[in-house]
Amino acid sequence: MLTDIRKVDGGMTNDSYSFLHQGKKYLLRLPGKGSEYLVNRWQEKEVYEALKGKNITDELYYFDAVSGVKISVFIEGVHNCDVKNAEEVARCMRHLRKFHNLRLQVNHGFDIYERIAAYKKHCRGLERMIPDYEHVYKNMMRLKRKLMESPKEHCLCHVDPVADNFLIKEKQVYLVDWEYAAMSDPHMDIAMFCIYSELKKADADRTIDAYFAENVCVEVIRRKIYAYMALGAFLWVLWATIRIGVGDRFEGYRSTQLALAREFYGYAVEGCEK
Repeated sequence: MLTDIRKVDGGMTNDSYSFLHQGKKYLLRLPGKGSEYLVNRWQEKEVYEALKGKNITDELYYFDAVSGVKISVFIEGVHNCDVKNAEEVARCMRHLRKFHNLRLQVNHGFDIYERIAAYKKHCRGLERMIPDYEHVYKNMMRLKRKLMESPKEHCLCHVDPVADNFLIKEKQVYLVDWEYAAMSDPHMDIAMFCIYSELKKADADRTIDAYFAENVCVEVIRRKIYAYMALGAFLWVLWATIRIGVGDRFEGYRSTQLALAREFYGYAVEGCEK
């Protein structure tokens, strides 16, 4: 019997509820409207299987890849990463690097250009809603050559490691919500953290430096991360448009991400031919 069922403040894609069962607390995730366009649940299940026992995320109790319903053990006494707290951000970046260093493997990948194309198919009226949409889109496509020329790594990445997905409890950090995770370049994850946190360049650079810690982030990698920030922000512009299409209010979020896409495109190509 389930008791003490409560709505939990969740992410922007799903609804979440906590409940008690036989004296133990769990978290139930119910997929939200439009998530069927955004998430492959079979791939998400594969990711959780790869993460099992690695001390990176919360403990999975139940997962149904058909419905997307997920139940995990509720972690008491945690809080989300405070992006204004440099020490917490550094801890989360170390945890992210620890995850990347495991070099976990799954059978599906994340290509940001493929995802942009897929999301774009489900968007309507972008030219009307964003007056300079075609110009921004062409700039995003120009970044492809720059990324192809940059050195890359390849491992399981979270793809959506936003501050809200880092849970901190005393000395422990958990990275949760793996809906978009796939094989990719780990530097993409740094970029996604920065754009969701709406970091300006100076704070983004501090976050990048925290990830690399004692190692120096060379300029070519830093500019690659800026390029990923621009592309990631543009991807979330499309994501927000899909959410708006099913009745959710993400106009403000879309505007913020659009501004970041424009800004970090400039930093990525600064000093280069545009």
